[in-house]
Amino acid sequence: MSAPITTSLDADGVLLATIDMADRTMNVFSVELMDALDALMDQVDRDPAVKSCVITSGKSSFLAGADLVMVRGYCDSARSATHAQMFDMCGRLGRQFVRMEASAKPFVAAVNGLALGGGLELSLACRMRLVADDPRLQLGLPEVRWGLLPGAGGTQRLPRLAGFEPAMDLLLTGRSVDPGTALKLGIVSSVVPLAKLVDEAKAVARALHGTPFDAALKFKNLEQADVPAHSDATARAIAARHGVGAEDFDLYPAYSAIVDSVLQGARQPLAEATATEMNNFLRLMFSPVAGRMVRTLFLERLRAERELAPPAGAGVESLRVGPVSATRQAWTAALAKLKLPQQADATLPADTVVVTDRGGATHTAALRVLDEAADPAAGAQLVLAPLGPYGRVIEIVGADDGAAAALGALVGKLWSLPWRTPGPGSRLAALRGKTLTEQARTASAWTDGDPAFGDVAACLAGVSPAWSGGPRTWSADQPA
Repeated sequence: MSAPITTSLDADGVLLATIDMADRTMNVFSVELMDALDALMDQVDRDPAVKSCVITSGKSSFLAGADLVMVRGYCDSARSATHAQMFDMCGRLGRQFVRMEASAKPFVAAVNGLALGGGLELSLACRMRLVADDPRLQLGLPEVRWGLLPGAGGTQRLPRLAGFEPAMDLLLTGRSVDPGTALKLGIVSSVVPLAKLVDEAKAVARALHGTPFDAALKFKNLEQADVPAHSDATARAIAARHGVGAEDFDLYPAYSAIVDSVLQGARQPLAEATATEMNNFLRLMFSPVAGRMVRTLFLERLRAERELAPPAGAGVESLRVGPVSATRQAWTAALAKLKLPQQADATLPADTVVVTDRGGATHTAALRVLDEAADPAAGAQLVLAPLGPYGRVIEIVGADDGAAAALGALVGKLWSLPWRTPGPGSRLAALRGKTLTEQARTASAWTDGDPAFGDVAACLAGVSPAWSGGPRTWSADQPA
């Protein structure tokens, strides 16, 4: 297997390090990549011919978050490991970034594509960050959405670059920004055309040769005079200012851990601030809430997207749609976004869709929305859940294999998760409005399908709160 980082050295001493993990569509942080990063920094330190290092990606994206296997390992380890053991294991990447940032030989990031989570944190650790001029490119720290915080310096470097309030907005919402916005916020140093990105980054690196790291030059908000002293009341007020209600602040510990990291780490040296951040990160790793959210909304969600996808070759050629009633107008809005031939057909029953698949076969389904009573008599149904912060699920109820494949392909075109259930009624509707205890009792009677996927669907649909991880995941966490 090829190395995850390959290098080439220019005659002027600029080392180009290209991250390109074999057999992956996107680069992600794994133990293997962290080993390669250590080897890269050793090479930079030891080779006198190397004067600087430019880091870029060999893929269309730069670097996403953490590898699933590694995240699952962290969650499993948190059940039995000590704080010291978890600090050593989970804090490795943050310590690597402190070393990279302080290097006498400057590292420069050439961000050629999507940079999320650890990928953005890697670029923030570089002295300068150049990003490709593509408005579709997104940079962000979305960890709060899975009950975590950026644990490799993100809560420390972002406020020092962008300022306190803009950083808190990004950290507490998990939203991403495009390159132009990132430049205005001071998150990146410059935005350049993709074709010139690496050459421009090399020029910047050459200009830095022989200059020691100076935190005051890198961070325009190094003094962090705008960061208030830490207190619980202050943390709550800051979170509220950025849209976090009092109930959510209590139910989702990531909010307090993020604010605490920023306030407690302010004005500390980066190495010390990174340790402060990691201690708050470990609060979450040892928290059952974060464990449930990571398992359901990250690990199992990605597995569901793979395993619930329609079989290879399944597809939709066109569809006919009957009149849509007033109570199901959410379907009108959803179907309007489809890039497929579709025809309004007044001869069809109301709230009905007829899908023609690639083989020419037709499949009929009733269009339903989650915010109505279950309809056991409707036959094959597509139950549309509201679009939430984690995406959308559409339940495929009571369809045979052929119809389920075609309907699943349609759901995929709607950028939604297809969850197939046998019927006769909607399982999501059966959970709606019940307590978690009642939901768990109801869900435990489902003997078919993967239990984890039911939890994913319930959380995506909003019938179970995200902090629960879904009814069965929540139930398994309760004391016997």
